[in-house]
Amino acid sequence: MKNERPLNNIYNYLDKLLEKYSDLPETAEAERRFWEYAEKYIFKNREQIDKIEFENALYDVAFYREKQGFLYGFNYALDLLGKL
Repeated sequence: MKNERPLNNIYNYLDKLLEKYSDLPETAEAERRFWEYAEKYIFKNREQIDKIEFENALYDVAFYREKQGFLYGFNYALDLLGKL
């Protein structure tokens, strides 16, 4: 993918590049709702489920999906700017 190295640097260090970087309220609310659901329907009465492993697997999927969207979206935006 073109621009992958600089885009990875932006993606991986965005919180250090932007002042006052934090989760948007809707992001925090979505995570709260997810964990509320998980506690109620997934973890309840299931001691065999390791919550830490579950959380790591979930966040890995979310991380790579978000990163993929960022990389494709940023490249698309750069392409649009090049067409001006």
